Amino acid sequence: MSRSRTLKIIALIAAFAMALTCITGCGGNDDTAKAQDAGKVLSETETELTIVDQAGREVTVKKDPKSIALCYRVVIRFLLSLDQGDKITGIGKCEPFLLELQPSLKDCTDVGQGVADIEALAELQPDLFFHKAGDVETLEAVEKIGIPAIGIEIETPDDMIKALEIMGKVCGAEKKAKRLIKQYNDSLDKVSSLVSGIPEKERKTAIVMGTSIGKVADGTMLQGEMLERAGAINCAADLEATELWPTAGTEQIFQWNPEYIFITGSESAVYSADDIYNSKAWSEIEAVKNKNVYVMPAEKDSWEFPGTVSALGIEYMIRTMYPELLDDEQLEKDVKAFYELSYGRVFDRDTLGY
Repeated sequence: MSRSRTLKIIALIAAFAMALTCITGCGGNDDTAKAQDAGKVLSETETELTIVDQAGREVTVKKDPKSIALCYRVVIRFLLSLDQGDKITGIGKCEPFLLELQPSLKDCTDVGQGVADIEALAELQPDLFFHKAGDVETLEAVEKIGIPAIGIEIETPDDMIKALEIMGKVCGAEKKAKRLIKQYNDSLDKVSSLVSGIPEKERKTAIVMGTSIGKVADGTMLQGEMLERAGAINCAADLEATELWPTAGTEQIFQWNPEYIFITGSESAVYSADDIYNSKAWSEIEAVKNKNVYVMPAEKDSWEFPGTVSALGIEYMIRTMYPELLDDEQLEKDVKAFYELSYGRVFDRDTLGY
């Protein structure tokens, strides 16, 4: 083979490698840029604004929408806390607590739970639709029937803050959003300060279990992050997950031997703390021996549900594992402040169930 032909082949290989790098690497950079741009207002008129949602999509919405629909139920709490409850016209499943806060939700059109009912949305024609950012297919399908669709992500504290910013902007509730964000940030700063002095060797080991025994919150989940923010070592932090609430299995949990076990307060849970306490197989685990198995509160409103209420869940964990750092009086004070700002209501301990 001639030297010139060899050089040409080498050049072609190099060009192909560069193109491949751009395909794989540049795409990642685009995704990162989109994530960083979430909440950015690209243009604005007296009646409309174009904003980047948490799926990295550019969406043009009417200012101060009069009707809102969603089938991603975690969004409801955000809208109620932003004083937008009267605008909600389409939802899926809704908890009794939320119906108590906003009775008009009982009259909303059923537009699907998790999976959008496109026909129902087409008939309802709300001014705005909120959905999970990861389901771009649904977001685009809703936009095809003429309804602006905003993708929302609320799995981490940073996500929640960004979601509040976006929803505040598109709903004309920026002032309330800023107040909610400040309260949330102040709560996170407070818990960080409370646990900062705990030596590593004195930090409690713990897990959060899901709706069935053996399912646990790994390090990527909100509940896992809550444990760490509460000053605990999450035994399941490094579990390789292929699903939400990955299955660790009882054998693995026995090996971890956590000092504390928190159980999801979800209505879908198929077991209770008593089931753990009454099981001979679990009797030698530290958490069981020392009666440190707890269902996450509150009975009426879950404090581990994705949302700013999770700050109360972190405080509850601290109060449970490190009672010397946070007393009942302070917890009750913070609970009162949260609900008063979020929903204009005050609930006592017995009413909420914590």
